[in-house]
Amino acid sequence: MFRAILSSLLLVACASSSILPPLKKPDGSWHLKCGATLDNCVKQAEDLCRGRGYAVVSGMSKRKLYGAELGVSRYEVREAELDIACADQRGELPTVQCLTPVQSATPAAVSPP
Repeated sequence: MFRAILSSLLLVACASSSILPPLKKPDGSWHLKCGATLDNCVKQAEDLCRGRGYAVVSGMSKRKLYGAELGVSRYEVREAELDIACADQRGELPTVQCLTPVQSATPAAVSPP
């Protein structure tokens, strides 16, 4: 019985180990690494912003498959991340400024005169 409980706790710890504590960025927004699903990020954002609301600055959900395509030992890894900015005490959402895409650093080809 004790061994079964210990094994269950170990499995839960391994499954949730990819959820990291939120990281506060210098501009006051938060970076969330949420494990396998964006649902985890949304729950973490709600808790972090105490139900006042938040604006999503950026985010991603990534899926990688490992193993042979026809094999039975395929393994899937999922990662989700969000950058959020919490609303203030009055519930006013922050203004989020989008950065323009960075221009290519390679100079254009110049033809000889």
